[in-house]
Amino acid sequence: MTRGLLRLRDLVVGVAMLVFALLIIAKLENQQAMRFLGPFSAIDGDTLLVDGERLRIEGIDAPEITQTCSLADGSMYGCGEDARGYLRGIVGAAGWECSGTQRDRYHRLLVICRRGQDDLGALLVATGSAVADGRYFTEEAMARQAGKGVWRGDFERPSDWRRIRKLEEAEQAGWVAAFLPRFIADWFKE
Repeated sequence: MTRGLLRLRDLVVGVAMLVFALLIIAKLENQQAMRFLGPFSAIDGDTLLVDGERLRIEGIDAPEITQTCSLADGSMYGCGEDARGYLRGIVGAAGWECSGTQRDRYHRLLVICRRGQDDLGALLVATGSAVADGRYFTEEAMARQAGKGVWRGDFERPSDWRRIRKLEEAEQAGWVAAFLPRFIADWFKE
């Protein structure tokens, strides 16, 4: 064999070994994923419960349970409750499988849920029940353009809504923390 053919053979063998190693790694990682079969209970618009395990649908962010949104005519509705109700109606049926390997800061397992070719996260974002948060940006753009779900009017993105509520709570707690020591000190002086 000529030197060029030997190098080509070595290159092909090396690439084949690399591909084989990557397939083995992918298979091992896939086996470590935790899998759950529905039906599931919906805690809120992006969190499921099954067998005592809380599952957070990866790549989406749904309105919080107490969050309200406004319609185009200015009327308010409970978009957080709507999101949970929509998710509840979908995952209450059998056939959904959720799997994941990582947990979020609240120790919920981050999962991707599928039923055949259907992706639950994509479905929730496409209907406007949730917004994209790392995935599903195409579905969000289509829902926004069609005016579906939260896109029927004005709303705060769930992450902004939570951040504003946390700031308000911190301001209230700051007022109490500033007032309480003075009140206690004055009370003991009397």
